[in-house]
Amino acid sequence: MSKRYIFSVIGGDCRQLTVIKNLIRPGHRVRIFSLGVPTEGLSGVEMAASAEKAITGSDAVLLPLPVSRDGKTVNLTSQADIVKIEDVFKITSRNEHPLVIGGLISDGILNTAKSHGIEIIDFYKSEGLQQKNALPSAEGAIMIAMENTDSVIEGMNVLVCGYGRIGKILASKLRLLGASVSVAARRDEVLCEIAMSGFSPVDIRSAEQLIHTAQSAKVIFNTVPGQIFTRQILGDIDSDPLYIEIASNPGGIDVQFAKSLGMRIIFAPSLPGKYAPTSAGEYIFETVKDILDKRGMNI
Repeated sequence: MSKRYIFSVIGGDCRQLTVIKNLIRPGHRVRIFSLGVPTEGLSGVEMAASAEKAITGSDAVLLPLPVSRDGKTVNLTSQADIVKIEDVFKITSRNEHPLVIGGLISDGILNTAKSHGIEIIDFYKSEGLQQKNALPSAEGAIMIAMENTDSVIEGMNVLVCGYGRIGKILASKLRLLGASVSVAARRDEVLCEIAMSGFSPVDIRSAEQLIHTAQSAKVIFNTVPGQIFTRQILGDIDSDPLYIEIASNPGGIDVQFAKSLGMRIIFAPSLPGKYAPTSAGEYIFETVKDILDKRGMNI
């Protein structure tokens, strides 16, 4: 029989609940504080009165995705609870196994952890996890488009900006739904790949191409975290496409200028957690399990 561990989970949503269910299934204990979803009926789960009681004596601390929104406190659903990142590290440093695992950890937090002698691992840096998350991100973006347009996807002109993990799946799924898909990219080899995949390539470096394609698009999906739609580009688009921002900050559009033109913009961060939380939680658990297995904690 493998060793039974104690895990502390601070914050989180339905994704963390899925992780917890996977942890208690083989008999591990989980102490939670300020989880944003109910856990009634789950044996092996202990509701801690404070973050300190949840963390003290645990074998690993699991923080949410993202770990923090301000760089100082843990990202918690309940505004009534405040847990400082530094306090988490101070408490964890007293444990036999000072290990913290979380997602999207800033350099500042990483440095603070190291100053307290904490081993901290960012599970979101896993290429496997990001590949898996691309699917619910693409499906969630399409759902947003369907909910916010007055036309079916079939026959619709759409523009996908970027041809990375999400862009590739998004373009393929839109085509399967019958959309006429154009894909914008910057590098020649990527534009060639787009064309060979059967999509209409658009060179981001060509303002004329970008404007022409955007004007005919009903929906623009952006996956590029760099401004593509500048005020010069936007000023020459005389149609009213729906713009869905999937990319992380700073995004791909001059937001203030676009809004002054009356352009409809929907910001769609963290799509896996919003549209497929159970699947997203399974992906996180698989990644966390791999991290722990590599450290001899076979769960």
